[in-house]
Amino acid sequence: KPLDSLAKEFKIKNFEEELLAFKENPTKEGKIVYGEKRSSIKLFIPDLTFDEHIEMGENIFVYSGVLNPCYVIYFPLEK
Repeated sequence: KPLDSLAKEFKIKNFEEELLAFKENPTKEGKIVYGEKRSSIKLFIPDLTFDEHIEMGENIFVYSGVLNPCYVIYFPLEK
């Protein structure tokens, strides 16, 4: 699956389910998802969070910290 490597990196077993749940019910504040060993990520949609459009801002972004890359997840996910 395409998200397996990110799930492993973030140590989140139900990563795809968390993404799909957030996609169905996004919030302006985003959602923090907790993994193992005190790891966490933030899911957010920039267009909702910042009230303006940025390039690819309608997609879910995965923020994992200041010194880490921010990932963009766009749908449909390939199986």
